[in-house]
Amino acid sequence: MFLLYILKEITRNVSSTKYNYDWSTYDKELMKEFNWFLYKVNQRSAIQLGYSDEQYESVNRHGKNDFGLGEDVEYFHPTITLDDRMRFIGQEIASLDTTIMNIVGNTFISHFYGGRGVHFLASGEDNVFVDFDKIADNDQDYIQFVRSNLDKAIKNKQPIWGTTELHTSIQTASRNFCREKYNDKDRKFHAVDVCEWVSSFRDTGFLERMQQCNHMSEIYTLLREQPGIGHYYGFHGAASSSVLPQMKYHHDQRFVSPGPGAVYTIQLMWPEAPKKLYDEAIYYMRENSDEIGLTKNVEFHPKAFNINKKDGTKLFQYEQDSLKYYGTEVLSCQFGVYLQIREDERACARRRVARVQKTNNLTEFFE
Repeated sequence: MFLLYILKEITRNVSSTKYNYDWSTYDKELMKEFNWFLYKVNQRSAIQLGYSDEQYESVNRHGKNDFGLGEDVEYFHPTITLDDRMRFIGQEIASLDTTIMNIVGNTFISHFYGGRGVHFLASGEDNVFVDFDKIADNDQDYIQFVRSNLDKAIKNKQPIWGTTELHTSIQTASRNFCREKYNDKDRKFHAVDVCEWVSSFRDTGFLERMQQCNHMSEIYTLLREQPGIGHYYGFHGAASSSVLPQMKYHHDQRFVSPGPGAVYTIQLMWPEAPKKLYDEAIYYMRENSDEIGLTKNVEFHPKAFNINKKDGTKLFQYEQDSLKYYGTEVLSCQFGVYLQIREDERACARRRVARVQKTNNLTEFFE
């Protein structure tokens, strides 16, 4: 299987790859900015992990101070092993000795809420995850328990919502689900509604259909059937769950759904490109990253090529040593955000990561 993947990689990256647009017309100066952004994001991760003893400087490629490249301004690393949310799903949630509902439920709320450690805030105890089976069984004592825990977290100003995504569609969908469940058309949204909504996936056939998906495009389409899950949560929900060994699809299959930040980047990089082909722009950058200078002087550290599961085995069957399709979309999105906030110090401050507690002790996840 691994050799087959390598052969596909070699085949896919030769110059004979055909596209429906001339993507070689990219803005050369902007690509240099893009490369520098990737270089700094990668450098920061290497320093935080202890892989580099360099001193991080918040400067642009001309050596001038850059608010957007501040050390605490959050950008998701394009390598899936260096995205702390993905790493947490793969190392902690995927290895749980529990039902598939609890694994998938806790995976989805990682993105649907977004705050790091929201699982433990909801359960009321460190290292204890939400029991979605109890919620699906309509255990009202447990549902009220989770509700109370979330109330306490909010009161104590412990973040349950991420700062880098809009959650309106998720909140509306979960509120509407609970309005119908409790036959209360005037019910106001409560944070626990998200857990109740996600738990409903168990008894609708959704989980079985999810496990039958063989490609990222299939799980994306399945997720989009759910009210409140649009392009963003469809694509990132697909990518999040692709980390789970219980699923057949994986994040480096040739499918992306460019988010707003990625669209912004593509529009600047290729002003004349047709919007219907924007996914192809991501494919082009992933398949020609070295040739176009996107990864110039960027070295992904070998210790972050994979994630160690609790049983000592590797999470990914192939090494994460280069840009992948999912990561290239993420990178494009993050760069688009960076371009829009880099001169606004307050906007940059609002991108600081929402965590229960901050730590740089990440090396336990890697060799």
